[in-house]
Amino acid sequence: MTRYVVIGGGAVGATVAAQLHLAGTSAVLVARGAHLAALRAGGLRYVHPTGTTTVPVPVVGGPDELELTGDDVLVVATKAQDVEGVLAAWAWRPVVGRDVVAASVLPIVLLQNGLDSERSALRRFATVFGAVTWSAASHLEPGEVVSPTSPIAAVFWIGAYPSGTHPALERLAADFTAADLAVQVVSDIARWKAGKLLTILPNALTAVYASSPLRDAAAEALRAEAKAVFELIGQPVADFQAESTVDLAGFAVKPIPGKERPGSSTWQSVARGGTVESDYLNGEIVLLARLHGGSAPLNEAVLGRVNQAVAAGVEAGSLGDDDLAALLPSVAAALVS
Repeated sequence: MTRYVVIGGGAVGATVAAQLHLAGTSAVLVARGAHLAALRAGGLRYVHPTGTTTVPVPVVGGPDELELTGDDVLVVATKAQDVEGVLAAWAWRPVVGRDVVAASVLPIVLLQNGLDSERSALRRFATVFGAVTWSAASHLEPGEVVSPTSPIAAVFWIGAYPSGTHPALERLAADFTAADLAVQVVSDIARWKAGKLLTILPNALTAVYASSPLRDAAAEALRAEAKAVFELIGQPVADFQAESTVDLAGFAVKPIPGKERPGSSTWQSVARGGTVESDYLNGEIVLLARLHGGSAPLNEAVLGRVNQAVAAGVEAGSLGDDDLAALLPSVAAALVS
């Protein structure tokens, strides 16, 4: 029986582990810090539209606490900035009963935003699957995750990296689907991940700036600049609305009193006082432009500002239009012209 080792106990990782466990599929959740302590003390408090459940999913603090077997699939659900450490910690772990290491024989699934995690994994792991994740879950308190969509808890577009198919994906898709985690297997995952990246470039803005028409205009400007970079480098982009075969009717956010989703995953990182993944979102656009002799000044400016704001301890969503107009004067000028 396949066992899913879900590395990263935040909103997405805990949702995946909880749904698999509740469906009777073997899963282990790898967490850290206060969240790990709370999970060990009382299980996962899983808040869902159907009610709040304490899910006794097995939990460990790292690879030293778990023996890997040939039936394991590693599912990395950390933020992109933490992936390199995860890969280094898990790749060379022995597999029980076999004279091999994890990187040689175990599939690894990367659930991160951006375009970098799969490439990093392929340096070590022979079988790499990339994924685009859609989730409305939130994680702000140790031991608790709020998953407000029902009956589908999350949606994934998953494919072999860099491209093609793999027989293990069908087993994964069946297990996830049985756990109310919708899956579409695709053969060109990089194209789908590029499409997701375009949609979430404004996460840096929404994490530190208050809602306003200027913030909305800045978001569209970031996307337009990214599209131009993709055209420059010849990166195709998937159209989720036109190409997705997943029935999204069941992926509906339902109100949970007192547990409304406060903001994007980047907003949640700022609110928890953590690091942000903007280096792998806006920074990815900046990198691609520079590698091909171009530039992405708007994404570059936002990348620098969000990192400065986080370093200064700015509260999530607390900056205003004056700051944003000074950062992106061309966008502000276009809005008032």
